[in-house]
Amino acid sequence: MTENKNNIPTQIDETPLESWKEIAVYLKRDVRTVIRWEKKEGLPVRRHLHQARSSVYAYPSELETWRASRHPGFDQVPFAMPWRRPIPALGLTAVLLLALLSVASGPILTPPGALAQESGGMVARQVWAGPRVDILGAPSPDGRYLSYVDWETGDQAVRDFATGENRRLTNKGTWFESSEFALFSTMSPDSQQVAYAWFNEDFFYDLRIVGLHGSEPRVLYSNKELPYLQPAAWSPDGKHILANFFRKDRTNQIVMVSIADGSVRVLKTLDWRYPQKMSFSPDGRYIVYDFPPKEDAPERDIFLLATDGSREIPLVEHPANDLVPVWAPDGKSIVFSSDRTGTMASWVLHVTEGKPGGSPELVKQDIGRRALPLGFTQKGSFYYGLETGMTDVYVATLELATGKFLAPPRRATQAFVGANTSPDWSPDGKYLAYVSQRGRAPFGLGSHIIAIRSVETGQERELSPKVNPQRHYGTLRWSPDGRSLLVLGRDKKGRQGLYQLDADTGAVTPLVQVEPGVYIWHAVWSRDGRTIFYTRNDLGTKSSLILVHDLATGREKELYRAVVPGGIGRGLAVSPDGRQLAFITGDQATRSTALKVMPAAGGETRELLRAQEPEAIAWNAGLAWTPDGREVLFGRERSTSLEDQTVELWRISAEGGEPEKLELAMENLHGLRFHPDGRRIVFTAGQRKAEVWVMENFLPKLETKAARMEDE
Repeated sequence: MTENKNNIPTQIDETPLESWKEIAVYLKRDVRTVIRWEKKEGLPVRRHLHQARSSVYAYPSELETWRASRHPGFDQVPFAMPWRRPIPALGLTAVLLLALLSVASGPILTPPGALAQESGGMVARQVWAGPRVDILGAPSPDGRYLSYVDWETGDQAVRDFATGENRRLTNKGTWFESSEFALFSTMSPDSQQVAYAWFNEDFFYDLRIVGLHGSEPRVLYSNKELPYLQPAAWSPDGKHILANFFRKDRTNQIVMVSIADGSVRVLKTLDWRYPQKMSFSPDGRYIVYDFPPKEDAPERDIFLLATDGSREIPLVEHPANDLVPVWAPDGKSIVFSSDRTGTMASWVLHVTEGKPGGSPELVKQDIGRRALPLGFTQKGSFYYGLETGMTDVYVATLELATGKFLAPPRRATQAFVGANTSPDWSPDGKYLAYVSQRGRAPFGLGSHIIAIRSVETGQERELSPKVNPQRHYGTLRWSPDGRSLLVLGRDKKGRQGLYQLDADTGAVTPLVQVEPGVYIWHAVWSRDGRTIFYTRNDLGTKSSLILVHDLATGREKELYRAVVPGGIGRGLAVSPDGRQLAFITGDQATRSTALKVMPAAGGETRELLRAQEPEAIAWNAGLAWTPDGREVLFGRERSTSLEDQTVELWRISAEGGEPEKLELAMENLHGLRFHPDGRRIVFTAGQRKAEVWVMENFLPKLETKAARMEDE
């Protein structure tokens, strides 16, 4: 016999979670929290009453339905997403953030527990979690600090592991006061300084240095002809910064920048391909880096480069993906990630006098596809970051006449849960296309596929195009004739653009490609399929544009221009009759966002709604016209805080007036699409968050391996 406390169906053909502990683990909360949710928020928990003491159980499907429809309380752990609220100030720069931070998107295949004990005494433990975690920095050599970006403002910051204190090292002000921000960082050998990339007020990147104890930031290198640079490591003697330079001609350079005077020594010039990770040997004689040797394949090998330029050799050559190498502080080994066993794992290779000593050996299995090494401390503790958030495609049924949802949101697919985004219905409503991370590589080309799902049967087929779709915020659109898909992404040479994908064969045709420093943010077909409307952001001119591109002639016409700070959001939508465009703008001066409508042929804009900080029209949620063209659906945010990532769904008349709140609010809700039946909507929602972990007792194991190799 079971008790049905919250009006739950009596039987479900599904394996239940059989205790409060299992339910808490599934929801990633403590037991006390889930008990409170059951009492106060109707968490669907059942009870067995045939025993002397009642025991609880719950079904995962019911928990997911409850979670999808729940309005989050203050105790929920949101995801850290730097481009959520800063967008009105960042304007055109935020799309660059998406490209740079997407290297770790996708599901964690085997998430570790709270504490993992390995054989031989190695321990992996979590040292930082929560909405403010950023994993684009590095630990200090003494193990006390972690450099990171505080995305509340975009400032460079450090976390003190001893005290748990987070401290900003720069002070740029709020996002509405400044569009500048820090990015990748590395710490000096004496643990007293941080080198970092800084997106400056002139919209290009500097290399800067700042002390941990009150010194002013110093610009070490600045060149407006260089669209982007990325510091990788501080040399062991503290005299140079190892960095990647990304040039306007699409070539990349491995360089060393002098701490004394900012002079640059180029170690190697590459084509459009570039290392994801570089590391100095402890004696400063060598650099290890990963690189894809084949132009048309994402798999990487690991190479060794002498810092005096005398030689370069491959260290690890294997058909699998071998990447993100880090030199161990003993100087005898490198640690890297590889999927050669079928899942991503940590491996070690002994290195003697710049040459490989034996074959790589497995250190830790199943670290997850989204593990990003941060570095070693002097004592051998190995820090790494994990992207732990999950995003999925949801379907809900909306009755437009009443504004009520007839069915709560449910996942559109149970395949690769947590890795799906950017959905769109086919024009006949028979298929749902979406982007999913399940490819050969954890990032870049080959990391994503496009799934096409039959709405009637649930059967799916996959397309693996030779273009990497941008995973978030509506990068996929069916053509009006249903024969192809419009994809916003990058080709094998890293060129961002709009690509037409044949829905049957997966063949790719480039439609629009942009140069470095120019970024496409959003695109949509015209109703007749002859033109494409898209937003383009130009760092050089500090402008954000809406353009219409004629597919037959290639000619383009500017329809709308905004200057930054500010710009145009991701919500470009064409009305059902094809005559109007709806879009979102931001205004730094007034600290506000606005929903606007204009003729698709160009002309005067009309403002439907304006939201004042701390509220905002959700920059990334997207817009959707109702099938009758009378209303526009949009997202609304109530807070500027990283602790609240909830997006509410609203609607407003296309003629203006008072907006109406609908019965849907979820974390990071975006990418709204109406089904041709005018009732079902599809969208993406989910969490973006990260954790920092450390593996300890790591070096003794490596030394044992090294000694064994020498004995052999």
